[in-house]
This record gives sequence, structure tokens and C-alpha cells, in this order.
Amino acid sequence: MVVGNHSRALSFCPTRPINVQSGMLDDNLLLAALDEARRAGADYAEARLEDTLTDTVRTRNGAVERLSTDHDAGWGIHAMVSGGWGFASTSVTTPDAIRDTARLAAEIARAGAGRRRSSSDLSVMPTGNGHYSSPMLRDPFTVPWQERIDLATEVTERISAGGDRVKVATCMIYAERHNKLYMNARGASFKQDITYVFFDTAGVAVDDTGYSYRRSMNDMSQAGWEFIEQQDLLREGSRIGREAQDLVVAPHAPSGPHQVVISSDFVALLVHESCGHPTELDRVLGWEAAFAGTSFLMPDMRGKFRYGSPLVNMTADSLLPGGCGTFGWDDEGTPAQRSPLVQNGVFTGYLSSRESALALGERSNGCGRATSWGRIPIVRMVNVSLEAGSGTANDLIAGVDDGLYVETPSSWSLDDKRMNFHFSAELCREIKGGKLGELRKGASFQGRTPAFWGSVHGIAGPEEWRAWGFPHCAKGEPLQLCPVSHGAAPILVDSLLMSERL
Repeated sequence: MVVGNHSRALSFCPTRPINVQSGMLDDNLLLAALDEARRAGADYAEARLEDTLTDTVRTRNGAVERLSTDHDAGWGIHAMVSGGWGFASTSVTTPDAIRDTARLAAEIARAGAGRRRSSSDLSVMPTGNGHYSSPMLRDPFTVPWQERIDLATEVTERISAGGDRVKVATCMIYAERHNKLYMNARGASFKQDITYVFFDTAGVAVDDTGYSYRRSMNDMSQAGWEFIEQQDLLREGSRIGREAQDLVVAPHAPSGPHQVVISSDFVALLVHESCGHPTELDRVLGWEAAFAGTSFLMPDMRGKFRYGSPLVNMTADSLLPGGCGTFGWDDEGTPAQRSPLVQNGVFTGYLSSRESALALGERSNGCGRATSWGRIPIVRMVNVSLEAGSGTANDLIAGVDDGLYVETPSSWSLDDKRMNFHFSAELCREIKGGKLGELRKGASFQGRTPAFWGSVHGIAGPEEWRAWGFPHCAKGEPLQLCPVSHGAAPILVDSLLMSERL
């Protein structure tokens, strides 16, 4: 339950600097809330405070479409009474609001205690203290607005120059900073300052019938402005414009089974949808079923089920440098760590939070994350990655006599167990005699998760491996949007069923 206002907004004014580095991050506020929860009868309580700042620049066809600065701040408290949990939150910091919010959390916990079917273990609650900050070379919030605007505007001009059929060119760049504080009744105190930067640029070309073809590129990292500078967005804009133009006249991709080499950005989404979500333990336990449902990976399958070929190794890693799922501690105070999910093709582990792990008699591997101060932590992906193999993408292509190369997902759908799926690609090329050939459009494929990963016969090496950032992984009701990264390299899949063109 949320008490008080959920968010606050500051109007944009490019000449007025905004500094919320420490904002509401007051230890005394959370200490007072924990004391109030104890006086209200809580056996245990933990409190979180978060102050978030976001700057956004968005351009379209050479003109500025949006400039904005958004500020959101508040705090919440999670209390346990007689085994029941209750949560309440507010953006108000007055003594009365602190008292009322803490008491409300305790009341909710007391009301739910009698209906609780499982018990919590207070011995696993975190202790200690620490501070985590995102590494960066150039703070994105100190980059002049005009510099950001000029870059985003010129990117769209480069896209539009790709050809007369390119009708829409867009570019968005934003920076987001979360200043977070966690404290609990066992004396734990963790401060975190996490900064993300994100870009999304696209070109849309239109044929004579009005049908559109899109080429795009986007990525996100926990880093400073140097991440944006490393992307060479002006060069990428020119490429996007040319490819969008060329897709208009390209023939359609063939259907039927083919050997297919899949680009790393596409593999990252496949990892997200067919490994990340089905290994979320709350889905397995039936606690969560929103957004394409539950999971086919049951607890008795661990260590036995053949998820993929022996080449396939997948890992959850909240220690990955630059990852959008990297942190010092999750929002339950569990330290960041690295955990195997698939080893040599065999399913071995889950993404878990404190309570979901206890349901299996285990300890959390640090995947209890909340999208804001006004939401409770739920099981969320950290950085789930396909481990690198060996060689290059060109080596994979060289091993294909007659096949296809696909790049950049354009749409996808999955069943509510994450078993069956259908994906389509923005771009496709023929592979003939071990070399890339003619451009194709409209490529899509379908399959079943174990059969797909079981057909992986090659994974490119570390030189081709890249962590791709996803800004808005959706889960939960009420909705929570959470950033995450997926490391991937290009892969070679045998007998992938390409779909008929609709």
C-alpha cells in the first residue's frame, strides 16, 4: 500500500542546475521509521529511501522533440509482525508521516500474519554497512545541454541522409541517477549511487504502398557520458539510414529450416526472454504470473534437465562492470554475487529473492529488486548472460554453406511458460559459401526453448561478447520497470525454422 504522493516533477530549465546528489538521503529519517515500527510491534523492519533524477533529450528529423528533467523521491518501510509482512511508503518526511507510515506497515503485517503459510528466517537478514557508486569518467549530468542536443540532432540528420525513402529519424539520449539508502533493524546500512546512460536511435523507410521498414540501435550501461562517446552515434546513424533505405527494395527472407547465425544484440533478447524470465523463482512458485506468465523450469529439473547444447553456459552476475543489473546490494540488502543458471547445457539454478529462496530452503542470490521507493522488491533479473565461446562471428559464418544471418529483433512473443516463442528480425542477409550475401527483409523464426538452445553449435569468443542494456524490463502488478543487461556473442544455430511471410 502506498501512502502519500508517488512522485514529484521539476520543470525543465536548462539555465538552472539541479543538484539532488544527496537529496532526501537522511539516515535519521529511516532510523526514526525503524523505531516507530518497533514501537508499533514489529519483530523486524527494513526501510529504503530513494532519490532519482532523469535527464532526457529526444530529437526527430533534425528538430528537438523533448527536453526534460524529472525528479522522483520518497521512502518506504517493510515490517514483519508475527511472521506477516506489511509495506507502506510516502514522499512526505514530516514526523507525523514517518510515524503514520511505519504504523501502517506494521498494521498490514499484523493483518496478514494469520494467513501466512510459510515462515521467514530472521537470521538471514543483512548486517554490516557499505557504499557503492557507479564508476564513470564523465558525469552525464554535467554535460552541457547544448552538447547533448547537438549530438542527438545530428544523428537524426545522418539517418535522414540515408535516402529519400527514409521518412522518420529519431534519437533519444537520457541519463538516470538513483541515490539509494537501505537500513534495517539489525543495524545494516547501505548507500548506493547508481548512474545509467541510454541511447535509442532509429530510421524508418517507407515503400510505395506505405509499408514501413525500421532499422535501429539502442543500448544502456551503468557508466558516465563516455559510454555515449564510445558508440560513435554519427557513424551508426549513417549506417541505420542506409540500411533502412535498402530494406525497401530487398527481397523477402526464405522460410523453412536453415542454419542461422544470430547477432549478439538479438541473442541478448533471446537470453532475456527464454532464460532470464523462466529462471525467476517467484514465477516457478506461482507467486507471479504477469507478462507472459510462469515457467517450465521446475525445481526437480535442476541438475538434470537438458536446457541446451554442451556449449551453452548462462550466468546471473550482479558484479559485471557496467551492467544495468550491477550493484553493491539488492533492495533487500543481499550482497551482489555471481550464480550459474545453466552449466554445459544443463539447467542448474534460479534467480531468487530472500523469501522465494527460503521456500526452497536456500539463501537469496541477490535478485530482490524494486523499481522505486514506492514498490516492494520482487524477483528480478540481474545481468543474465550467455558465456562466450571461441572464435569470431566471421568464423561462424565461414562454416555455413547456405544459410542466413539475422540481426536486431523487431518483435517477439512467448507462451505463458516461456517454452514456445516467435521472434522477427529487422535485418537479414543470405550466407552463401561461408560469406555474407544479399540483404533480405521480413525474417522471423519460431521454436521451443530447449530445442533452440540445444541446436546451438557455435558461440563466438570474448572479442565478440558484449553486454547489452535493457532499460525497461516489465514485471509485476503494480507494474515495475527495471534495467538489466545481458552479455552475449553471436551464435550459430542449426535447423532453425524460419517462418512463412504473412
